[in-house]
Amino acid sequence: MLDRVTPPPEVVPFSRDQSFDEIERVGGLLASYARSSSEAAFRGDQHTLLAALQQARLCCIYMIRMYKDGLEGGDANGAR
Repeated sequence: MLDRVTPPPEVVPFSRDQSFDEIERVGGLLASYARSSSEAAFRGDQHTLLAALQQARLCCIYMIRMYKDGLEGGDANGAR
């Protein structure tokens, strides 16, 4: 089994900022897909609803992965 590689200290702040930025970007997409799913449900549009829910699910999975890979293990409440 491979151990997790520890990045050099000078890279950590940059990596954390990139993780925060990416989570913020995908969070905006998630909000859009959530709104689309609500509108599709209101209209009774099952196909659009399913597509929006699938995209929202993928956004959540990706954001969790970004959190675990880029922020977990350190101080997640650190200043940007």
